[in-house]
Order: sequence, then C-alpha cells, then structure tokens
Amino acid sequence: MKKPTIKDIAKRAKVGIGTVSRVINNSGYVSEETRKRIEKAIEELGYQPDPTARGLVSGLTGMISIVVPMIRTEFYDRLVETIDDFLAVNSYDTVIFPLLSEHRLQRFSSKGAFLYRTDGIIMASMPVHKLFDGGKVPTDRPVVLVDMYSNRYDCVYIDNVEIGKIAADVLLEHTANLYVLTFIEPDSIFTSGVFKKRVSGFKNVLRNNGIKFTKKRIFHSELDLHYAFTQATQILKEMESFPAGIFATCDLFGYGAILAAKNLGIEVGRDLFVIGVDDQSWSEDIGLTTVRQPVEDMSTTASEILLNRITKGKSCKKTKIKFDPIIIRRLSA
Repeated sequence: MKKPTIKDIAKRAKVGIGTVSRVINNSGYVSEETRKRIEKAIEELGYQPDPTARGLVSGLTGMISIVVPMIRTEFYDRLVETIDDFLAVNSYDTVIFPLLSEHRLQRFSSKGAFLYRTDGIIMASMPVHKLFDGGKVPTDRPVVLVDMYSNRYDCVYIDNVEIGKIAADVLLEHTANLYVLTFIEPDSIFTSGVFKKRVSGFKNVLRNNGIKFTKKRIFHSELDLHYAFTQATQILKEMESFPAGIFATCDLFGYGAILAAKNLGIEVGRDLFVIGVDDQSWSEDIGLTTVRQPVEDMSTTASEILLNRITKGKSCKKTKIKFDPIIIRRLSA
C-alpha cells in the first residue's frame, strides 16, 4: 500500500498543502474547525510525518544530546535512564556522548560537532568554565547542566560541601575517631571537584568541633569495589582503637568498607560506623547509611527545564535549582 503524503491529506481534508504543513509543524494560524478536519484526515489515512523533512521545516530534530564524563557507573546509568525515559514520553530521542578524553573534548569544542546538531544539550557534572573557551559551550542550542552549578546556564545541582557536613554530623553521634575513603580526582580540566568538596565539608565540621584531623586519615581508592575493599582493609588494620567511623565519599567505597570489616570480624554498627553518598539501588540491601543524591528528581527537572527552553526560547530567565541532600539512616551508622 502506498504511503500517504501531505498531498493526500490536503485532498481528503479539502485544504491546501500549505495548510496541512502548518498543522503538522504547528506553525502559523489554522482555524480550529480546519485543524480538526486535517487531524481527522491524518488519522484516517495513517499518515506518519517524516522526522527529517519535518526538521528541515521547523529547525528541530526531535533529538537531545546527553553529555556525561564517563559511562558504566550506576550514578550516570540512573541519570541517563531517567532523562531518556522522560524525553521519550515527550517524543524525543536521545544521543549519549561520553566525554572520555581530551581528544574528544577537542571535537566537542567545534561548533560543527554532531553533539550540537540536536535540539538541546544536557550536560552532567561538566565544569564548563574549565572545558570551553570563556566558559561558553560552542552552540546556540539550549544547554542545561545537571549535577553542576553555572552562572551562565540553566542548572540543577546539589551542594557537595553540605553532603560532607551531614556525613560528619552523623558519624560524630557515634565517635570522633574518624577516617575518610575517597576518590583522588585527577588535576585536569575534566575534574568536577565533587569529591574534594565532600571532604572539605566533612573536615569543616570536625574543625568547628575542635577535632584534630590529619591527612594520614584520608585514604584514596579508584572507582572499583575490589580497590575500595583493599584500601578499607588498610584503614581498619591501621586503626588503633574502636569504635571508629569511615566517611566513604560514594556508596561503592562504603560497600568496600563494610566488606572489609566483615572480613576482619569487625562488627559494623557497633565497632565501626560507615556512611556513604548516593543511595544506590543495592545500598539498602547491605544496610549502608548514606547521604542520598536525588538523581532521578534532578534528572527529570533538568529535562523539564530543557524542554521549556526549547519551547520558549532564550528570553526566559535562567533557572537555578538546588536540591538538598537527604540522610538515609540504616544499620551502618
């Protein structure tokens, strides 16, 4: 069966081709009566617009770019999945761009990069002030940042210093004998600084409480469970007394600390207190107390802002939405 065309719709609805085009692309005035007649003809004939042709008319592609600093971590899996689900409901497809190297950043620094050929861009944990000349993403398309603050762009973010403060307050309810297990961020333009901010907030609380805390109590791990287990084991073996507490700057490190404690016969929740950050899907199963980042809420909000920006254009005021971290108490602290 021949695929119906705009010409077929126009003939069925007894209007001109231009009128049908205005209805399909939602541009220009068409009376309500005529619009309903055209929509009925579209339904009866089973007409499906060609997205490429439609994009040539409207300037829109029906696609959104999502830029993440890395892949294969649960935080970014949750973020991307939430954005993709929300945009799919709103008839948008997504294209994922992992920013894995300076070579790729060089390509992204060109205004002609495919990344910028979509209707808008959501950038996760991207320090745009360091990544791009003048702190400006090289595109006229709408840009929204998630998990990062920006003066220039719409953004949805969380206070990572506050996360560290909350973690310190919780552990101090049990002990002042504290350690940190964190990720050592590379000193490069890609660094978002979230781990440093969490440790900074943690140390601020200890300082304000007159608690001496030295660099010797800060241990570093790669974003790998086995590595975290090894480092946590070292922390526990160096502890001179119990009870003690470990601030794990992500849940993965908290998991490593709990496994290490069990391996050494140390009772978590009595001899050792552990708090993580994120509230991953498995955190409840291991009884990990954690500071929750509302990833899904942040991702949905960023998507809503972007669609609003695409619809209303650049004229509306920049949106800055700050989410509060939430303490989730379980057995470990």
